[in-house]
Amino acid sequence: MMTPVSSPLAPRRGFTLIEVLVSLVVVALGVAAVMASMISAARSTDRLRERAYAEWIAANRITEVRVDREFPSLGVTEGVARMADRDWQWRQDVRATALDGVVQIIVEARPAGGDNWIVTMSGARGRDVIASGNADGIWDTAERAAP
Repeated sequence: MMTPVSSPLAPRRGFTLIEVLVSLVVVALGVAAVMASMISAARSTDRLRERAYAEWIAANRITEVRVDREFPSLGVTEGVARMADRDWQWRQDVRATALDGVVQIIVEARPAGGDNWIVTMSGARGRDVIASGNADGIWDTAERAAP
């Protein structure tokens, strides 16, 4: 039985330079797509974090108005709050409602120096939760008359 002998003229197995370059281009395109996706995800995470902080600023502002002993004056008030080592602007608009003694509180928040408000939150406060004198209208029920 004869064993085949390879000759220098026989076709060789392996990849050509063109095949290697094409495969490198395909891999490079795939890596670029993955990197673009990761960058987009990182930006989305930053926007969501920023929105969460702005929501906390707005919710804190509404809570401060609700627990303050003084009933809020109607109108627009602006201020700055500090959270997560950043300054945040807030704008509060207290409006009358159709219910006597109840006001609507609308708070918008954004990073300081930002162009657009990224969060708008609203709440309400009524005069009936405020007790006169030294009583705390929210917690001290002993000062109130029985229903």
